[in-house]
Amino acid sequence: MSYVRKFRMMMLAAVFAAPAYAQDTHCEIAQARELASLNDLPAQVQDLLERSVVGTGGISDIGGKFNASDAIVDASVPMRRLKSGQVGADCIHLAIERGGIGYSVQQAEYQLVDGAWVQIAGKRLKKAPPLAPTAGTRPAAAPPR
Repeated sequence: MSYVRKFRMMMLAAVFAAPAYAQDTHCEIAQARELASLNDLPAQVQDLLERSVVGTGGISDIGGKFNASDAIVDASVPMRRLKSGQVGADCIHLAIERGGIGYSVQQAEYQLVDGAWVQIAGKRLKKAPPLAPTAGTRPAAAPPR
């Protein structure tokens, strides 16, 4: 089988597999609405996303500025940005862009459980790594071997 034919078959498999994956969720969103902004999320979910954190550890709103690569030019700009989301009465699905060497879009799902929002699916949204020392500062000494 030629490489072109193998490539075409892999592409077709990916296209038909994607909708099945998108529908494989942990909670159903009845009467969901499209998320327009981080402001539309409950305060508790905003806290879980570390919205109030300033700098690379925070999260930017849909369409906002964020550090998409590992070259951090402005340390006041977050490494993550909300890409899209759906909000229901007791379930929230989010797509979050994460900058860095390996730019990615992470899926996260939150559900209202006993009056509290908890993340039930998706990779934990990690904080950005610490910034490298700037000119004029000394890095910490290496531990003795």
